[in-house]
Amino acid sequence: MKDNEAFEAVREIRVMMEKSSRFLSFSGTSATLIGAYALAGAFVGHSIISSVRYVPDVYSVPMWIGILPDIALVAAIVFVLSLSTILFFSFRKAKKMNYSFSSGPAYRTFLNFFLPLTVGGIFSVALLVAGNIGVIAPVMLLFYGLSLINASKYTYGSIFWLGCGELVLGLICAFFPGRGLLLWAMGFGILHIIYGIYFYFCVERHSGK
Repeated sequence: MKDNEAFEAVREIRVMMEKSSRFLSFSGTSATLIGAYALAGAFVGHSIISSVRYVPDVYSVPMWIGILPDIALVAAIVFVLSLSTILFFSFRKAKKMNYSFSSGPAYRTFLNFFLPLTVGGIFSVALLVAGNIGVIAPVMLLFYGLSLINASKYTYGSIFWLGCGELVLGLICAFFPGRGLLLWAMGFGILHIIYGIYFYFCVERHSGK
């Protein structure tokens, strides 16, 4: 009986420490949905690029100027859906677990995630303005991977490996710029779906969170 009480006391202390130091409202379902959004966006983007009758160079600036508004709209829709999904499932999970979504760990997690991501986004715009279209896909993957690794210190450690996967794909994409859309779909789409499934079955269901 005393052993059970001691075990429960240790578990409660561990939960309290996690609440005060880590953001634990991440959901595997949101990661899977984000991956699905990215794959759908990549498919639509590929359809838009393929609709151009004459494409002497897939990264030629004149061709991209014509389809840029459509590509930007697709990217914006994917981003808004992804961010909305993260917030919705995180709020719901935080309420279920009686966590404070506006806690210090949550602020630190989002700050460490969005700071590198914002810098990468601005850098991508600068590349677009300069006409360096072929470098944008690897830059997005690399900065996104760094964002995940940076935020993993304040949330689930397994996110670190998702970030490493994004970095690997980003480096591969840098050497094969003609496969940018494919590798972008693999990084933001397939990797997210794989990680979301892993997280749901191996972390959320296993821990009961």
